[in-house]
Amino acid sequence: MAAARLSETMTLAQFERLFPTEEACKSYLAAHRWPDGPVCVRCGNERVYPFTNRPFHWQCTRCAAAGGYRFSLLVGTIFENTNIALRTWFKVIHLMLTSEAGISALEIQRMFGFGSYRTSHFMWHRIRAGLGDPEFRRLMGIGAAEGRPSAGKDGKQRPPAGSVRKTFGSAADPNGTRARARQNARTRALK
Repeated sequence: MAAARLSETMTLAQFERLFPTEEACKSYLAAHRWPDGPVCVRCGNERVYPFTNRPFHWQCTRCAAAGGYRFSLLVGTIFENTNIALRTWFKVIHLMLTSEAGISALEIQRMFGFGSYRTSHFMWHRIRAGLGDPEFRRLMGIGAAEGRPSAGKDGKQRPPAGSVRKTFGSAADPNGTRARARQNARTRALK
């Protein structure tokens, strides 16, 4: 059976089965971050030992000689230094991947009941930056984005290659003559 992973085609029911608890999210992240076992994020040492009373936390044996270095699963990721549950982060990532037209920070705030817009804006920016990074996509087990318009360097959305943007026209008026006439009438009225 293929390994389970986040994808742009995953349904909500599939997401709920894959990530029923916070522990499941942490196990998924650990398996994708360190497939061969945890490694010290500071020195790269493979000889780390887990804390028995704190799951998903380790201490490096090499860095221990210099005063010890303790690290968690979230160190060095977009999830570091936040009070938001990892499952909530995963839900927002799922929504951002599966929504056809994208999702705004305000929608995230409303859906998850965050007390302030600042929290959802912070998450939205971190996830958006992460989704543009191939290393983060590998960490989360997300394939390359296909068929979606992507933002340019200036942050503006770009239409798919080869598409032409129509400024006027509709099914009833394909040439846009009525719309142009209305716009010209408004322009003349303002003069």
